[in-house]
Amino acid sequence: MNSLEKSLALKQKALALGYTDCGIIDIPAYKEFLSEIDRRNELYPHSAFFYNRYKNMTRLAEEHQWAKSIVVVLFRYDKAYEEPTDVNRYIANYYLTDGRLPYSDEKKMNNSLTAFMTEELGLRAMVASHLLPLKWSAVWAGLGKFRKNNLIYTPQGSWNALTLWIIGEHLPPEPVVESAVYECPPGCNRCIEACPTGALSAPFTLDPTHCVSYLSYESMYRNALPLEELRSSMGEMLYGCDICQKVCPQNSQTWKDGTMKYPNPHALADIITLEKLATLDQAEFMEKIRPRFFYINEQNRWQWQSNAIRAMANTGDRKYEPHITAALNDDNENVRAMATWALKRLRGQL
Repeated sequence: MNSLEKSLALKQKALALGYTDCGIIDIPAYKEFLSEIDRRNELYPHSAFFYNRYKNMTRLAEEHQWAKSIVVVLFRYDKAYEEPTDVNRYIANYYLTDGRLPYSDEKKMNNSLTAFMTEELGLRAMVASHLLPLKWSAVWAGLGKFRKNNLIYTPQGSWNALTLWIIGEHLPPEPVVESAVYECPPGCNRCIEACPTGALSAPFTLDPTHCVSYLSYESMYRNALPLEELRSSMGEMLYGCDICQKVCPQNSQTWKDGTMKYPNPHALADIITLEKLATLDQAEFMEKIRPRFFYINEQNRWQWQSNAIRAMANTGDRKYEPHITAALNDDNENVRAMATWALKRLRGQL
């Protein structure tokens, strides 16, 4: 089987497994990607610690010299799954698809495609989604383009999960993409106007230190609570944020075809409640929460607790006052600090 035949077979297999699209690219020079990081650093110097970490993703050729091509797949999870309306006031939809979990369909698909590449096509292959810039790779592979909210869109919308592999043989790459962005409807700035904390203040920009998604798991980067002036704007979101996608006109026809519920050993609606998360103990966290929502690691259970306490205050409902008051005696200083703020907010003292 020659390289072109392998490429066609690989793409056909990906579609047969349930992926929406598949593309292949050469190892890129990353000039556009690095230029964009520098531009963001100029706009938000205080966020350089966040953006500069992505520069490590341009060293693939040095660290994996055997890699010759990159395989990128895109999976439309809005077409597969029902929107989880029972918890998505707290949890962003993206985190309800996860290719790491052994019981997920995405994990099975990833394993099957890896096996096909190695066993059927004789390719050396390794999942490398954590090593490379996923969104830019998808653009270079012709699978989608950026819109103003920085997310990758296909003509069907932005609810897309990406996975990529490096392989040890050069396969024919996709044609060069002339533009990395889609033109939005004239005058449309809904995503920018809807961003609750002002993180998305202009097209194709983002101050991560003001983004609700980042702030909801800031402990991944540093041991800090969100700035007080941002906490009220964060609302009740506990893990991630989908506001800029939900208001986008290009997503008006999404979440209509999905019929499956995401498999879970523990029903999310039973564990993602403000009361339970505010008093979450380590054992339940490690059993039910940590395996599913990996951006908050095992040392940072306090982030879930403080997020829940902040959300309680933002509901304005005084029924949560006893729960917040109890948190004043928590072992963690961040939980205690958030509880102090939350009581003042709930009582109208801020």
